Amino acid sequence: MKEKVLEWGGEIEVNKTIVEVVPSESKVIDSDGREYPYNDLIWAADLKTLYRILKRTGLDARTLEKVNVESHRKLSSRGAESVFILYLGVNRPPSFFRQHGGEHLFYTPSRQGLGATNHEERVRLIEEFDRWSKSEILAWVEKFLRLNTFEISVPVLRDPSLAPEGQTGVMVSCLFDYQIIKKAEESGWYDEFKAFCENCMIQILSETLYKQIDQDILFKFSATPLTIQKIAGSSEGAITGWSFETPPPVISTLKDIPKSVLTPISNIYQAGQWAYSPAGVPIAMLTGWYAAQNIIKQAKKK
Repeated sequence: MKEKVLEWGGEIEVNKTIVEVVPSESKVIDSDGREYPYNDLIWAADLKTLYRILKRTGLDARTLEKVNVESHRKLSSRGAESVFILYLGVNRPPSFFRQHGGEHLFYTPSRQGLGATNHEERVRLIEEFDRWSKSEILAWVEKFLRLNTFEISVPVLRDPSLAPEGQTGVMVSCLFDYQIIKKAEESGWYDEFKAFCENCMIQILSETLYKQIDQDILFKFSATPLTIQKIAGSSEGAITGWSFETPPPVISTLKDIPKSVLTPISNIYQAGQWAYSPAGVPIAMLTGWYAAQNIIKQAKKK
């Protein structure tokens, strides 16, 4: 994709954060104050961010009314589930992991299932977080992790050059609620919370799938829903667009996918995981295609 963009005379800017979209002047502004003019804009990032940074000055009354309605819908909605991702450097050969699940697997240590742990108990914890003791919170977290499902990837089994000989890198992720870890951060013990989750996940795997792996850890680090929000700008650290717990603030019927890319502003289009619900890689790509087709169609008319 990069090569094709450059071949066609396009430019790619990296490590830039757009802090303002000014539709009345057809431009966006980055955090360094640099302006980028546009004829048409496809916003393929977080939709809440778009409506937060959208300058309404200069919009006609009808457009402004539509923007305000959409802004309220988007900003009052929540992103879907996020993930906690543990990265491990392990002093064990790739052959061990090939014999214990292979390069990619989903692993559930317990047959009990999350059930009420991920529903009533999780909601109660979020609502009463400040009234629970740290030990009570961590006890719930351990229970949640032990009943969760882990998605495990071992990249070196696909490409031997990705790890030193006799050693292996392992990625372990599981669904995790953004609000819980956000409250831990607000309470001032984010690092402790994160370290507890890391150690708990290692212990679970050491007792089950990868026996005594805790004795062979070379290094470890992790990414949380807050990490995803900070780096990718995804609201609530969401990885699949809008939450299913409430009606989504975007189109959610297959026959209307072509309309999912439209916004209240005629030359601004939306694409990606936030444009349609439920989302995923195919939908994200499809919305990008529809947005591009709209621009081509309008260009031909002009």
